[in-house]
Amino acid sequence: MNDLIFYLADDDLILGYRDCEWTGLGPFLEEDLALSSIAQDEIAHASMFYEIIGNPDDFVYKREPHLFKNAYILELENYDYIFTLVRHLFYDEFDYIRISALLNSSNYELKSRAEKIILEENYHLKHFRVFIDRISRREKGIEILTETLNKFIFDLFSFFEVDESILNVYNSSLFPISYEEHFEKFYESIKEQFNFYDFPKKEEILNYVKNLKSSRNGNKSQEFMKFYNTFTEVHRMEPNAKW
Repeated sequence: MNDLIFYLADDDLILGYRDCEWTGLGPFLEEDLALSSIAQDEIAHASMFYEIIGNPDDFVYKREPHLFKNAYILELENYDYIFTLVRHLFYDEFDYIRISALLNSSNYELKSRAEKIILEENYHLKHFRVFIDRISRREKGIEILTETLNKFIFDLFSFFEVDESILNVYNSSLFPISYEEHFEKFYESIKEQFNFYDFPKKEEILNYVKNLKSSRNGNKSQEFMKFYNTFTEVHRMEPNAKW
């Protein structure tokens, strides 16, 4: 159970914290408010999952960096707003399939949380789909989206990096979807959203992610380490403080 919880929650936590960095810096006020709200949702979803197995604060602030199971792409800095939008749509397509599978979980705690989370994830997904669609209606928009995709295309599939603990939770009563089905649904959905882009073949991507030994396997980037030191800073100042 713990492996599945960290697989679900760590992605939400790290992306939510990265989203928070844009608060007050969005391209226009409505989007600033929207992304700030989505950031809070993602962190709240992480907390909901952590609560199943313990105190969320312990998992967020007291774990060593290599124990976080987040996807590599999520820990990267917000290079620009287009990167943030593209990364988010890739993640929301990935996560919506994952949460949908939990609706059929044999575990009540997972299933009941999924029933609440799926409503907000549906909003997230619609938001980023609409935003990307608006950008891609213009030639310049397609140009800048393509530039970002070219730079990060394989990293954007790092959601499917796995270690043995993650592979073992797929196709179980707790998480009733196979790794292959998850990938197929994601690949087809993301191709539809970026229908102007020439994606690598599925076999090429799968070969890449199955040989990837980065963040989900505990090998953290320098960007993660810097980020980790930031979001745990206050806790580390007074680790025994009672708030």
